[in-house]
Amino acid sequence: MSNRLKDKITIITGAARGIGAKSAELFANEGASVAIWDVNVERGKETARQIQANGGVALFCECDVTDAAQIKTAVARVTSELGNPNVLFNNAGIAVVGELEEISEEDWDRQYAVNVKSIYLVSRAIIPLMREAGGGSIINMASESAYVGFPMHPAYTSSKAAVVHLSRSMAVRYAEDNIRVNSLCPGTINTELYQEFLSQQPDPEAINKEIKEMHPLGIGEPEDIAWAAVYLASDESRYMTGAPMLVEGGILSL
Repeated sequence: MSNRLKDKITIITGAARGIGAKSAELFANEGASVAIWDVNVERGKETARQIQANGGVALFCECDVTDAAQIKTAVARVTSELGNPNVLFNNAGIAVVGELEEISEEDWDRQYAVNVKSIYLVSRAIIPLMREAGGGSIINMASESAYVGFPMHPAYTSSKAAVVHLSRSMAVRYAEDNIRVNSLCPGTINTELYQEFLSQQPDPEAINKEIKEMHPLGIGEPEDIAWAAVYLASDESRYMTGAPMLVEGGILSL
């Protein structure tokens, strides 16, 4: 542990598994107090328990980040038990697969509610507290998909493009409050969400091979993105705001 995040009070949404869980682990290892927000109670509590067992500070809050009332309750717990947050990692997200003509209106709205509206709702609740704390860092989870027109993912790719530009707008507005806002753009990462996507394909092995070959460095692991999040949360990135941080295995260089 190098204490890169010493005294940082952090909220990570969608932190019960995958990139969120690995980020919670690394943040805690680097000295942060971590609030884990998720709708998956069992996995979220287990992630918190593991951090605590390793000597870290972790708090689990059951929270649907598309619900303003639940966000308000979770914020109250964090401020009461940990203090005012100075790092927010809006990591929660889902991926709706399907061509434009196939996606239901309900699925389209759900995609945007989780990937984009949640950032608005959570940030709206946290920014006043960050301002009181003297500033902070907000990290919004985007994707390589914000820059690549994957034909089977119009809802997902467009939602992630929205995240990039929302982050830029927030960065300009809140710089005067010493609040930095950056987006994090991963390539394809070997998470449970990715494995679930593969399991829905007619030939998972062929699809995995195709996707792997699209990335010069292959498919990444959750820690590859979690370390990037540590950097954005830390004071090491103090002169960085409004930037989409690309950690995408080289796919955009092709």
